[in-house]
Amino acid sequence: MRPALDFSGFAAILYKEVIHVTRDRLTLILAVALPVVQMTIFGYAVNMRVEHIGAAYLDEDRGPLAVRALDAMRASQQFDFAIVARSREDLRRLIVRDKVKAAFDIPPNFSADVGSGRGAQIQVLIDGSDSNVAQQAYAAATTIGSALSTEFGQGTTLEPQLVDVRPRMLFNPSLRSANFFVPGLVGVIMQLITVFLMSLSIVGERERGTLDQLLVTPIGVMGLMLGKIMPYAAISMLDFFAVLAAMVFIFGVPIAGSFTLLVVLAFAFLLVALGLGLMISSIARTQAQAVLMTFAITLPSILLSGFVFERDLMPVVLQWLGYAIPLTYFLEILRGIVLRGAGVADLWPSIVAMLALGVFLLTVSSVRFARRAA
Repeated sequence: MRPALDFSGFAAILYKEVIHVTRDRLTLILAVALPVVQMTIFGYAVNMRVEHIGAAYLDEDRGPLAVRALDAMRASQQFDFAIVARSREDLRRLIVRDKVKAAFDIPPNFSADVGSGRGAQIQVLIDGSDSNVAQQAYAAATTIGSALSTEFGQGTTLEPQLVDVRPRMLFNPSLRSANFFVPGLVGVIMQLITVFLMSLSIVGERERGTLDQLLVTPIGVMGLMLGKIMPYAAISMLDFFAVLAAMVFIFGVPIAGSFTLLVVLAFAFLLVALGLGLMISSIARTQAQAVLMTFAITLPSILLSGFVFERDLMPVVLQWLGYAIPLTYFLEILRGIVLRGAGVADLWPSIVAMLALGVFLLTVSSVRFARRAA
């Protein structure tokens, strides 16, 4: 029996491992570059300060004091009034479609009521889906109301609350953080599991040599690929129903929209994720490389997709990178259906973008898989 503290052969084994690591250049590059890339993305993407909140307004008065009120709201730097609504229904629709986080309604006769000293109300609809953004939007709206009352009441003996800004929370009035994070967690888990299953399965078979054995059989390349994909699609759908049940029955997050639409679009996203896993398997030569590549994709997806932080708060470059991530669109779909009861008419831009990315990934990965199989 060899003694436990026998260090003979240490130098030889060390030399062997150094040669092995330096020859596997892809793994070495991923291991060295990945922390730097992740650190850069984390440093720029993590931003807890909420400002320039996307907002819309409806000016039903169009009087001079309404114009002054809008100028004061723009000057606050808390809201970006990029959209002018056409009706009160349009204000709510913009929030359902996730175009804005807040919507201001300046009522008719606002200028006359404020000018005469009777006072007026400005209703503010706030998307309560993200409790962090909603709370800061609520505080900013009430602060604006106090500032307007002070400005319009100068030189008079009127009560300070001349302009009564009344925020109203939509979709998550209790501001439960779980209502925002848990649906997002469903999407993150589904991508992680699906990509891991697909990539490790094919790369594992390639390492064991069984994939080469399958390729010399009369089975067609597309038949082989579809045969590999569909079982993992079924497993991923079972996982989806499991985490969805946990979301509803354990975390108490109800589904406000169509369950059927959610299932159909979830299956479409799983096919996109399978395409991503197939892409990784066509590049990686070992399971270690597949794990590193999956890890390299997962963390940026979590940060840049809007799972934790609002994408509007990120630098423009990172926002554009987020558009290339399928999870970005699936989270918009998930939260839209689960929290806001959105339908196809509200979600079609995200649906089209997700499907386009899916077609691209499946096409490119299929071509690469076929070339490697040839």
